[in-house]
Amino acid sequence: PRAPGAPSAESGAGAEDRARTPGAMGACGNKAATAPPVKPAAGAPEKPKPERKKLNPADYVISKKTGEVFIKREGTIDGQQFNVEECKDCDIFLLDHIATAFIDECEGCRIFVGPTESSIFLRNCKSCDVMVACQQFRSRDCQDCRVALFCTTEPIIETSTNMQFACFDFSYFSLRQQLQKAALKLWNNKWWQVYDFNKNVDRPNWSLFPQDDVRKMLRFEACSEVVTQEELEMERLVPLTLGGRPWPSPETAFVLFLPEAEEYIEALISKVEKAEDWHLIRGRCTLLSEEQLKTLFAWAKEPKLPGQLKGKEITGLQICGPQMFQKAAELLSKDADLAPGSKKIRLVPAASIEELAKSFFETWKDEI
Repeated sequence: PRAPGAPSAESGAGAEDRARTPGAMGACGNKAATAPPVKPAAGAPEKPKPERKKLNPADYVISKKTGEVFIKREGTIDGQQFNVEECKDCDIFLLDHIATAFIDECEGCRIFVGPTESSIFLRNCKSCDVMVACQQFRSRDCQDCRVALFCTTEPIIETSTNMQFACFDFSYFSLRQQLQKAALKLWNNKWWQVYDFNKNVDRPNWSLFPQDDVRKMLRFEACSEVVTQEELEMERLVPLTLGGRPWPSPETAFVLFLPEAEEYIEALISKVEKAEDWHLIRGRCTLLSEEQLKTLFAWAKEPKLPGQLKGKEITGLQICGPQMFQKAAELLSKDADLAPGSKKIRLVPAASIEELAKSFFETWKDEI
């Protein structure tokens, strides 16, 4: 394990390239392949090796601070590990993509952690408000913390109490690019599917807090010189999902997108967010086995489709609202932004939605 505050050696910018040994394939019968290597002429200058970027561990840790504001701008972390430790009442904005983040022994802090390629660990923290985007979220020995989360796997809590969760809700100009660098799919958010290692049925260790409170968690005025009001008011990039919250309407539509349908996924999400009585319940992007694909598309008269999709990611969105199925069918067939994608979009029949949506979003787990 790396020492606290030490940046990742594997992902360090400017790391030296590994030398490659030429393969022997195709060398048979080729005289050139057996010729001895040509030695450089005596006195010929050697090619300079690329310089390894020297990283200062102190640039990747915030430690033992009280009542201060810290902002790490884009490019200052650049995919390295970052540590926040033993801070009190601080406002911390890590506005860059990160390899792994550790937040340890903090109290009363407000922390934003930008797109994190691997895991974020929250440990021994009290009364902190944290907004994070990551592949995996884990908390241990924490209490009274609120977490606004974008997480592509099920969040995990351990020996923690009074943990509260909501959906990530924050935008700034470079967020999309940073999410791409961290390999996080926008519509693959399991923020609400929390797994508690110390589950207490009588007195649950976690709950959901109101989504309207998410924008009040961080003191955005503290980073106004870096994140402008215009950015804060941009159209939401990470979709807002209901997750485990009550559905305003029991009527739903379940839409499946075949590979390379990103523009149509974003078009549908945009229309849902702009409609007053439509709500995005949940989204998922995943690989399924051929048997699962056969089950998911059993209603479709496309027997070759499961085989064609094996080993490829498909995306599912479930939406709710009055007469949602009928409205979704009309939208997908007539809307100028969605109708051209008919070959990459499938609308699950109304009679199959409940069973197939449960399998797709809850029963069929990701293989990590």
